Amino acid sequence: MLRFTKKYIENIFRNSDSPDELFDTFKIALAQGIRDSNIYRLLLWNKALSPDEIMMFAEKICKENPELCYQIYSWVGRIFSTISVYSEYNEKAFEYFKKAAKSNPAAYEPYISITKLYNDDLNLPDLNLIIKAVEKGLETVDKKSKLCFTISKLYKLNSDIESANAYQKLGEKYQREGK
Repeated sequence: MLRFTKKYIENIFRNSDSPDELFDTFKIALAQGIRDSNIYRLLLWNKALSPDEIMMFAEKICKENPELCYQIYSWVGRIFSTISVYSEYNEKAFEYFKKAAKSNPAAYEPYISITKLYNDDLNLPDLNLIIKAVEKGLETVDKKSKLCFTISKLYKLNSDIESANAYQKLGEKYQREGK
């Protein structure tokens, strides 16, 4: 099998416009045991890839390198949220942010990213689904106060002032406790 330097692989992932060349180089990178999430980010962001190819590469990276799951899933969520027009890829972004949260349950950032997907004009994704996902994260994250304040804002958007106030108070309690 061919051996490529990391610099060469990085160059292919950054500049190639051929999905076939990207796939072949990806196989070589995996075979060489490359575990650098930054190199794989270049691959995933490559504009030559379709959304399905991005997902395929992400899943394969995570299968081969479970320690990279949090970074890769977070990155794919950001890719889909960035390329989303009229909330077209928000559902995929939502799923990848949930995968990131599952791979690092203490991290609050994926939940914050989920809330940023909400488009008030289109009412997408469903605000109740977002609230439910973020509330679930409250069970495991380290910075509970950040999620409580975020949940409070979501309930305000949903015109549920009672729940918004309850989460605001809970957030203040966690903040005093340093959580």
